[in-house]
Parts: sequence; C-alpha cells; structure tokens
Amino acid sequence: MSEFAVNLRDRVRQAREDVRIARRDSDEDRASAVGADLANLERLAAEHGVELPSQATDDARA
Repeated sequence: MSEFAVNLRDRVRQAREDVRIARRDSDEDRASAVGADLANLERLAAEHGVELPSQATDDARA
C-alpha cells in the first residue's frame, strides 16, 4: 500500500473517531465540521481508488 493510501486511511480513521467523540459530547458544531472533512477525505479516497475500512470495523476498534 502506498504512503498516500496509508496516510489517507489513518486520517479517515481519526476523523471518524473525532466525529464519534463530538457526538458523544453533544458538540454538534464540531461533529458537523469534522463530518465535512470526513466526507472530503472519503471522496478523495474514492477518486484515487483507496479502499477504506467499513465504519463498523472502525467502531469495533474503538
């Protein structure tokens, strides 16, 4: 896996975790902002053919 793909997957994992934490803390503004970043990262992954782990896989690690 390329360094780009590894970095992108890590950033997606972290963004998903940040959204989860923001929602847990009822910080909807932060959840929305991080969610927008997450959507951009997921779009970038799709454009470059980088497969991302499912949300359930990320949740199982949390």
